[in-house]
Amino acid sequence: MIATNRHKLPDAMYSLLSKSGRRPTRREYHVTQLIGSPLQRVLLMKHYDEITEDVSERLWALLGSSVHYVLLLGTPAEALAEENMSLRVDDAIVVGTSDLYQKANLEDYKVTSVFSFLLGDKPEWEAQLNVYGAMYLAMGFPVDALFINAILRDWQKSKSLRDPDYPKIPFQRVTIPMWNEDDARAYINDRVALHKQAEDTGNAPCCTDEERWAKPTTYAVYKKGNKRAARVLTDREAAETWAELNLDCKFEIQERPGGYIRCESYCPVRQVCDHNPYRTSDL
Repeated sequence: MIATNRHKLPDAMYSLLSKSGRRPTRREYHVTQLIGSPLQRVLLMKHYDEITEDVSERLWALLGSSVHYVLLLGTPAEALAEENMSLRVDDAIVVGTSDLYQKANLEDYKVTSVFSFLLGDKPEWEAQLNVYGAMYLAMGFPVDALFINAILRDWQKSKSLRDPDYPKIPFQRVTIPMWNEDDARAYINDRVALHKQAEDTGNAPCCTDEERWAKPTTYAVYKKGNKRAARVLTDREAAETWAELNLDCKFEIQERPGGYIRCESYCPVRQVCDHNPYRTSDL
């Protein structure tokens, strides 16, 4: 992958950030790749040497890695931290590194935004922790509970004082639902099969809406003169009906176009993916 520095980050930062990233290896699946899109992985494997990425896009990953490194220094003596694990699945191998295992609890650190956290359950967090749990069980370690320790990077104290639903501190500990062992192993086997098929054919189906971070088109109903929408609906006719029934004054409806957020700005293979509706020659 070709690392660019369009925003002229300092040399030390460019040197470090340009070394991050790795070409996927055939039949070897890192947990974060395993739970992700087979199409993204196979395109990254095929086009790794021609894809460009600006190092500025890796700054949040740098922050996350820094937090992990510092927290590693505080690991209790009886705990396992940054444990490298592997699990053989037929002719493939699943590899991963868990953040913390102590007293039969498996924990993972996340550095995320308040907005992202407030959206609720994250299926990828649940899948990641349960795959790690299955790997620990395969090594003979009991797993009783799964936790996400989330550090909220953009938390604001002022909002915590006036909004009862806003986190009170820039940290949240969340219990993750734990699958039974058979379900976890079945999930791993299914994901390995999907990725192997993508490798063998050199292609894969388009990513799911969830993998593309799909955002639906919505219709915001405004009372004329107001800046805040009175209601936001996913159907224009429903928005018009609601406005006529609930607003005894003039109103206007603003369409908020949806799209695929990851395809537009965040997918590492967006330059070479034929399914990307935002793909242009200058990507």
